[in-house]
Amino acid sequence: MKNYFYVSVFVCLLFSCKGNGQNTNASSKNDRPNPESNFVFSGDYNDLLTLEMASQITGFEASKATKLHTMKGMIAETLRYFWENGREEVIKKSASKRERVAYPRTDLVQIKWVDGEADMESFSDFIDLEKYPELTEVNGVGESAYWNPKKNHLEVYYNGISFSLQVDISNDESLDKEKTIALAKQIIEEKMK
Repeated sequence: MKNYFYVSVFVCLLFSCKGNGQNTNASSKNDRPNPESNFVFSGDYNDLLTLEMASQITGFEASKATKLHTMKGMIAETLRYFWENGREEVIKKSASKRERVAYPRTDLVQIKWVDGEADMESFSDFIDLEKYPELTEVNGVGESAYWNPKKNHLEVYYNGISFSLQVDISNDESLDKEKTIALAKQIIEEKMK
């Protein structure tokens, strides 16, 4: 009798689940083709950022990269390519250079927080300029883009898709910003148009 109870509870739970939170509606707004683009985001981050693109923007060998795709299918999913190149960040140093504290840094390229069903209003709510006034607008990247100088990443919106992108390959924040912006333009041009 217990077995029947467990089986019926399992069957009820199985049919009451609605999946992983993804919209299964066939008329989802992302399924409708945009007149400017035929790109439809499949939910796979590899469709937007490839190892070849990350390697090209960094100048590092693709064969030496490590790929980390955490929380796949979840809201906080992140696709990261990283290289151990011996870079260090000096946290503390004295004038006499006797006391120097340096930590190893990993060179990385990552994309996260991809929303395949975004619109300009939801993007504006996500970046929340009132709460984060330090964000600076970046012209010429997608329909809207903002640089976050505290977290050193770029928030991008283009054609119904928004994402966060970061290239961290040097101790020079302006170089990292330049590379991040160039990669965002490349993703839009090669993958989304």
